[in-house]
Amino acid sequence: MRFLLAIDRMRAIAEIVRVKSSVRAVELARQFQVSGETIRRDLELLEREGLVRRVYGGAVDVHQASVSHYRERVVHRIDEKEAIGRLASTFVEDGDTLLLDVGTTINLFSQFLLEKRNLTVITPSLQVATKLRAGNVGRVLVTGGELQADEAYLTGMLAESAVQKYYVDRAFISVGGISPEVGLTDFDEHEVRLRQVMMQRAKQVIVLADSSKLGVRAFTVIGMLDEMDILVTDDEITPEMRRHIEEQGVEIRIAERSSRDRMR
Repeated sequence: MRFLLAIDRMRAIAEIVRVKSSVRAVELARQFQVSGETIRRDLELLEREGLVRRVYGGAVDVHQASVSHYRERVVHRIDEKEAIGRLASTFVEDGDTLLLDVGTTINLFSQFLLEKRNLTVITPSLQVATKLRAGNVGRVLVTGGELQADEAYLTGMLAESAVQKYYVDRAFISVGGISPEVGLTDFDEHEVRLRQVMMQRAKQVIVLADSSKLGVRAFTVIGMLDEMDILVTDDEITPEMRRHIEEQGVEIRIAERSSRDRMR
């Protein structure tokens, strides 16, 4: 009987994920009145069957964008990300105070800041901090927090409380997805909370996202579209998506790849 009930529960979970696109494990445990460990086992089995994709804290529909490993993301759409980073750097002036997020696009963006001087940069990314400090761009402050080994960045309450001590000119934010229906989203709840604090502590919020992120709904909501001031993306943004975002009062800047990049 227990086996049959487990099968029925997993079928129900798969249908919930299909309809809602994403679901939290704690919500499933509460709904089905089982332990969190039981739900985790259910999600593991459903993932093996290709019915859901597990993410931190729950699961998403298999048709959503996958959370790829960092080494894969580094080379994914690298030309577009470099063009985005190059254009985003034009918003930075000598003497600015900045909050820099984590992620492959932010890491590429930071290399274009090496020509700037007298910056004050606060970041949870050890990669970004090391690069900027070696480039002698100015003061570089690391947030502190729990180390996430894969990408060498810091999260948690210590990182969030560190960011809350400052008010900066600009925050440069990365996201997992942008959609008109949901807004700005990402897959990792820890990163989301830190990004929310960063956005609150900046005069201007600039989101860096290549067009593969547009129309994507990731697991956790960061904020609404109108919480960003500028979106820097590439020229594959659709007219419809551009219209939806601009209707929220967001300025969109298009980064064009060089002719050499387009020939690759």
